[in-house]
Amino acid sequence: MEDNYVYLDAYVYPSDMQTIMVNDNDGYGGAHQYICFASQGFKDGQAIYSDTEIAVDFVQKLEDGTIYEGLQSEQLAYILRHRAIQLGNKYPHEWTTKMIEGLDMFLQACRDRVESRINRGVMGELKD
Repeated sequence: MEDNYVYLDAYVYPSDMQTIMVNDNDGYGGAHQYICFASQGFKDGQAIYSDTEIAVDFVQKLEDGTIYEGLQSEQLAYILRHRAIQLGNKYPHEWTTKMIEGLDMFLQACRDRVESRINRGVMGELKD
């Protein structure tokens, strides 16, 4: 599969830099392969990024049945949830609760979607 990375129209506040690229040559306009530039933290009121690229690949099934291994969205969400909890334990704040609630909502929607697909007999198939 040929790579065709484009920047997402996404900015991590307070930065005005585009630091996330997506391979939009996956038949979905980009949903399976991402490149993020590594953060070096925050200094003098600015978010700092390096040229180090970090790849994030999601599982992908092609029309011919070929599977490219990768993360599931839920795995990434559970990592973010765990990180929020651990950092919140060290530095408690009400925003942490909101972040966790948002991730829990996302995870529940993922569970509901999978359950619906199982019940309709289309789980694992490229169907709506």
